[in-house]
Amino acid sequence: MMSVKMERVLDNLSSNYMPFTLLSKERLSEVVNIVRFVELREGEILQIRGGQANDYLYVVEGSLEVIQCGSVRSFTGPEDTRSKPFVLPSAPATATIIARADSIICHADREMLDNLIAWDEVVHLSEESDAELHERLELVRNSLVFRRLPLEVIETAFKRMEIVEVKAGENIITMGEEGDAYYIISKGTAETYQMGLYDDKPTKVADLGEGDAFGCEALISGNRRSETVVATSDCTLLALNHEAFDDMIRNPLIKTVHPNVAKTMAETGYKLIDVRYAEEFDDHHIPGAILIPLYELRNRMDELDPDERYIVYCHAGGRSAVATLILAQNQFDVVSLEGGIRDWPFETVATEDEVAEPAARVASA
Repeated sequence: MMSVKMERVLDNLSSNYMPFTLLSKERLSEVVNIVRFVELREGEILQIRGGQANDYLYVVEGSLEVIQCGSVRSFTGPEDTRSKPFVLPSAPATATIIARADSIICHADREMLDNLIAWDEVVHLSEESDAELHERLELVRNSLVFRRLPLEVIETAFKRMEIVEVKAGENIITMGEEGDAYYIISKGTAETYQMGLYDDKPTKVADLGEGDAFGCEALISGNRRSETVVATSDCTLLALNHEAFDDMIRNPLIKTVHPNVAKTMAETGYKLIDVRYAEEFDDHHIPGAILIPLYELRNRMDELDPDERYIVYCHAGGRSAVATLILAQNQFDVVSLEGGIRDWPFETVATEDEVAEPAARVASA
């Protein structure tokens, strides 16, 4: 259970720090899973390492210095990281933090934060906005089968699901039958029965409730059902049929391209769109890219030429996949950069360098 102090710190983070301020209430409830807070007393020294995705560091209280790769960066207070966090080095590199006053720092998992941002956009894509629909969408997202799939696949699967009502006492699936669908319980309860090697009758092996899923084993293996699932109360189920299940697992909707291929495409006419935040773009971006943050994309599509071809990228691929889905649904010829700018092995530039170069040319003239 989180302490009152940490709840206050988390509320401060979600109210004042980018990009947490842009997250919906639903996503903010998940922030506790992607951040960690560290309290430091004045004079304490901490060595910290980011993940593979250049994690974020925020100063929530106090002041400190960060030593990284021989350089020293001073943060005099929380305002120094509210609009633009400090980016930690990728593992296995480390940064050393020296507290110049009693301080609280926040270390945020950048890839998981990207996924929360992208998921908010998936929810907004839905034509309806009632609470029940959002709850069902969350159930699909958290289902084990879809948990590691791209967000655009989850959104598409949700649209293809059917709502099935089952009365208490009815079999939802029966042992020995061919697999026809994958199910998620939206409301109600059920029990699972299986035959053990030495059993002469089915034995109950699990109780199922809201959010639990079943039926994927036969769809993936191609074998007949190995269990019977019986509704123990009236149930509302989300069902994805066999054909749709195969499509979601085997044929991802969004086209992605390797950085080497993307570079060639960019050199032969494809336009680059960066869907990160302005602060990330200013820090470094692919030369020639235009900035349209993901949360602005739907309102700025008229700035794009439907006759052009586009490569969309973000930090690691989560946001660009959603952006690619939005553009593809609006008939744009678009692909997503695999691994984002994180895995881009070629030149990147900072906005200040682009501004300084023309100024230097004018001065020399």
